[in-house]
Formats: sequence, C-alpha cells, structure tokens
Amino acid sequence: MDDVLRNVETYSHGKLNFMVGLCESINLPNVIDKHLEQHQGRPAEIPYSVLAEMMLVNMCDDHHPLYILNEYFMDKDLEGIFHYPINLSQINDDRFEGYLDALYKAGPRKIFSELAANAFATYGITVKNINYDTTSKVMWGLYDTPDGKEDVIAIDFGHSKDKREDKKQLKMGIGVAEGVIVDAKVLSGNKDDKTYNFDNLDDVNGVLENLNISKESFFYIADSTLFTEDNLNKAKSKDIKVITRIPDNTNVVKTFINDAISNMETLTPFTIQNSKDKNVEYKICERNGKYKGIDLKYAVCYSYGLVDSKKRTIEKNIVKEFAEIEKIIKLYNKRDFACLIDTEKEIEKLISKEFKKLKYHNVSLSVVSEEKKRRGRPSKEEQNQNIEYKYSLNINASKDEKKIDYELTSSCIFVLCSNDTAITAEEILKEYKTQDSVEKKFQQLKSPHFVNALYLKTPERIEAMAYMILISIMVLSVAEHVVRRGLKKDNDKIIGPGKIKMSHPTLVAIFSIFINVRIRVVQIGKRTEREFVRPLNDSILKVLKYLDIPESIFVQGFKKQY
Repeated sequence: MDDVLRNVETYSHGKLNFMVGLCESINLPNVIDKHLEQHQGRPAEIPYSVLAEMMLVNMCDDHHPLYILNEYFMDKDLEGIFHYPINLSQINDDRFEGYLDALYKAGPRKIFSELAANAFATYGITVKNINYDTTSKVMWGLYDTPDGKEDVIAIDFGHSKDKREDKKQLKMGIGVAEGVIVDAKVLSGNKDDKTYNFDNLDDVNGVLENLNISKESFFYIADSTLFTEDNLNKAKSKDIKVITRIPDNTNVVKTFINDAISNMETLTPFTIQNSKDKNVEYKICERNGKYKGIDLKYAVCYSYGLVDSKKRTIEKNIVKEFAEIEKIIKLYNKRDFACLIDTEKEIEKLISKEFKKLKYHNVSLSVVSEEKKRRGRPSKEEQNQNIEYKYSLNINASKDEKKIDYELTSSCIFVLCSNDTAITAEEILKEYKTQDSVEKKFQQLKSPHFVNALYLKTPERIEAMAYMILISIMVLSVAEHVVRRGLKKDNDKIIGPGKIKMSHPTLVAIFSIFINVRIRVVQIGKRTEREFVRPLNDSILKVLKYLDIPESIFVQGFKKQY
C-alpha cells in the first residue's frame, strides 16, 4: 500500500540549502542553463545549473575534489538540497569535468558579470567605486598550454604573492565594491599587476554598463601598480577617474616626504572611521602638480596608526644592522695592513660600499699604528734596527637618533593621487582606505574551503573552476553585506557559533549558523514529505528575511520543471 511508512531519515545540511537559496535569489539557475545549453545544443541529463550548485555548495562546505564528490554527497538528501531528482550513481568526475568544459566555452567571466549584476540589482547594493587588485594561486601540476590556443590562461611561473617562486601559478584579479566582489578575471600566472591594470581599464566601461553606474562619480581604485605613465594616460583616454598610491621610491614621493617632515605642524588633522567603527587619525596636506604631463591631485598622508608597527619594524632593523656592523668589526680586528696607504684605501672602500647604506647608525673609522716587532734576535748594530709599523682599523658604531626619528616619521607617510583635480585630499584618502576590502576577499579566497588542490587536467578547466570559486565568494559576500546592512538598520544582532552575539558577522559566521537546521524526510509509498525537526531559530529567520529567502528552501523538494 502507498500509505505504508517506508523510511524516515534526518539530515543536517542547512548550510547547503542556504547556499542554494542564495543561488536562486540571484537567478543563477536560469543564467547558467541559458548560457551553457546555448553552447551545447541540448539539455544535460542533470541540468547544468544543478551541477553548478552542487559544486558551489561543496566548495563552501568542505571543498572535496571532483573525483570524490560521490562520497561527499553519499549521505545527503540530494533532492531536498537541489530540488531535482539526482541518483548518487550519476555523480562522477566526468560529469563535472564536462560541466567545466561547457562553462569555459560559454565564457565564465561573462557569466560571472551577469550574476554579479543580478546580485547587486536584487539586493539594491549601490556601487560608487570599485577597488581592484590581484592575488596568486600556487599550482602543483605541469599544466602546459597547447600550442596555437588563444585566450587560454597559462599556468606559469611569475611573481608569487604566496612566496613560492619555485611553483607555477595562476592569478586572479578582482574588483570589490561595498565589500562584495563585483568584477573578477582569471589571469595567466606570469601576468604582472601593471599590465593587468592597463588591460583592465579597457574592461571597466562594460562593468559600469552592467551595473548601471555613471562615470561622473565613479573611481577606479588600485594599489601603486596602477601608477605608471601608460596607465594614467589610458585612464585619461577612457575618461576614467582613478585613485592610487604612488610608489615610495619615486622622486615625487621623496620630495613630498621631505617637505612634510619639515612642515609637520602645517598638516591638517583628519579622522577616518575604519570597518570596525574605530577612529584612525591622520595628518594630511593637499598638493597639485603634474606627472609626465598629466594633471594630478596629491594627498600627502601621515598615519598615526602606523607608528607602533613601524617602530617595531625599525627596532628590529636596528638590531640587524648593528649585527652586520659587528661582523665587519670582528673581521677587521683580525686584520693588519702593511702600510698606511693600504689602510686608507680600505677605509674608503668601507665607506663607499659596506657602510654607504646604513640607515640607523653612525660609524667612525680611524687608523691605529703599532710598532712591528722583527723576527729573531735584536741586531747589535744600531743602524740595522730601523723601526717598522703595522696598521689596523678602529671601527666604532653608534645609533644615529636623528636618522632613526627621520626613518620612523617618513615610514608613516605615504602619498596618494588622483587624476580628478577637483577631489580633495581628504576624499582621496577616505576612498583609498577602502582598498583593504580587496585584501579581505583574498584572505577568503585563500582559506582552506577554497584552496584545496583542484585535480584538473587542463588550463581551460582550471580557469572555469577558478571562476566557480570566485562565484561562490561573490554569493557569500553578497549575503555578508546584506545581512550586515539589515542588522545595522535594525540595530540588531544574530547569535553565531559559540553563542557569540554579532552585529557585524563575517560570511563564514553567517554560513555556519545554518548547521543548526535539521530536516526530517519521511517517505510514504511514492510520496516524500519534508519537515523541520524543530523550528528555525531567530538568527536564521533574521538572515532569511534580510536575504528574502523563503523558509521552504529547506523542505520544498523537487518542484521546478526543467
């Protein structure tokens, strides 16, 4: 009989349901199926959108390699998570590799851009500026790019931000707005940041069009790799306003630092509230000028917040520098010279080479002469007792407090600039300090969830997989932003792992609270019913409300028609 109770199972995979709910909220299923089926010509046995969601929830949960996804999904209610009937025997690495091939052919960056635009539109996230930067991902395979293939990333050697110059890598460039990844591009491992920014300035117009952003108030913000003559001219030709930091080794920065140190009392105090709602104190001055014929507004900034860390660094460097001086002193304590000329030449050599770059010490050098004893018995004949001398160096080192004070002050000064001469120095600094939002996203990209070995055979699949990782971070960072915005508006908190009350939860903390969702699956004959073991707690309900995700996402089962 159909009404006979056949099976009852209980599952705790609320995190996976939540991720699927986020994907559906930004219309990921329709976007994926539209683009991939268009290139493949026929629907897949399991819809591409479902395969995409399966990969995304795996990445965000534990990131198992493709070849053991069958084991990962073994004890899970697949239909309850993905709302599509899936047989465990259908889950294999060939199917997912086929999905990655199809994603690559369809254009993963185009798909990423459409999903990001959907997310920003769905949740009303406004974009004023975009902060750009790159990071590297170490790869352990050979990954040779076949000859003759164009537009395929090269897994290659390059400047490694992971300090692994011995390994090949790929790079990822991301653009972050309001703490959310809004633009992303997977790059060859040997792509340098200056070239990345130069090429990326060509793509910004498309990003602005997708997000419906006006150029009038928009700024492209990047670190000092943006500051080149070619990049500034490119930005000018594209009518794109930029904000960047000028490298410390440029002459213009050295000039501004010297001027600022001489006139510290004339700099204007300025306070910025950081992401943790703490006040950070600066002194700042504004300058106008030209660089290679390009009009720029400069902001010369002294950061009080840097003093302690720079002081600790300088103290370590003082110890290291003195240790190097001591090595030289010990070496010359054992060395004698036959004549005064040789000794003076050695002094000149030390001053011009070994001691030329000293930052924190003064060194004094003097010649010490000493009568040289002759071998054998003294001669009885007075005329044969000519006096001979040997020469040595006396080296003394002491801290140069003026140099140390100058080094500490100058290390706390940095110079920013913009090609928008109407902007104030204070605005330049305020906008540039949002650049740390990119670094936070890099930390998430390098977390254990997202950096496990990829185990893929071709650069095309590696590139497609990298975009999937970027999509997962984008989706979760959208959730982070929207939940924080809602909590701030309501002056409210949620309770996270460890019963910690949070008004500013991280994406990991938000994701983790759904581990408490428990679902009972009851199969009666051919009918399957799903229900909550216990009601959803207040924190989960708040998150769902802010993200407009229905509670039914956890219990609806297969309803969607493909």
